[in-house]
Amino acid sequence: MEAAEPPMSTVTQSIASRPILRIGRLLLRVAIAAFFLFAAITKLVDPSSFAQQIANYQLTPWPMTAVLSVFLPALELCVGITLLLGRWESGALVWVAILLTIFSGALLSAIVRGLSIDCGCFGRSIENTGTLWPLIRNLVLLAITGFLWFSRSTKARTA
Repeated sequence: MEAAEPPMSTVTQSIASRPILRIGRLLLRVAIAAFFLFAAITKLVDPSSFAQQIANYQLTPWPMTAVLSVFLPALELCVGITLLLGRWESGALVWVAILLTIFSGALLSAIVRGLSIDCGCFGRSIENTGTLWPLIRNLVLLAITGFLWFSRSTKARTA
């Protein structure tokens, strides 16, 4: 006697039965992967500049800032590769949500304290982004991440 699969959520059933939604989900996952890969590579190219951008937030002591300037891009790189390949998607989505929440908190902190700084999201490759637009972008990415999380296949939920 075979074990019955758990019932699929309405969102998952909808996506499974509609190829256009599966394609859309794939495109969103790849877009977030590309976003994180681009952010990681631009920071890994010049970690000292990224360390200064982290220091501009005035949230961490310099030794921690130096470690974060290498650790965060490496983590972003791992998350981006994982999402791009579609492997361990659930874990990658959790890390995306954690990172976006932390980054959004830092941006909000800078806004509240009136700091006029560049977000540092893409190292020195894209500057003068301020803090408000990156915060809005992060919240949109967080919403997309939530959609990707709740629309995972039943297999991904149980794995």
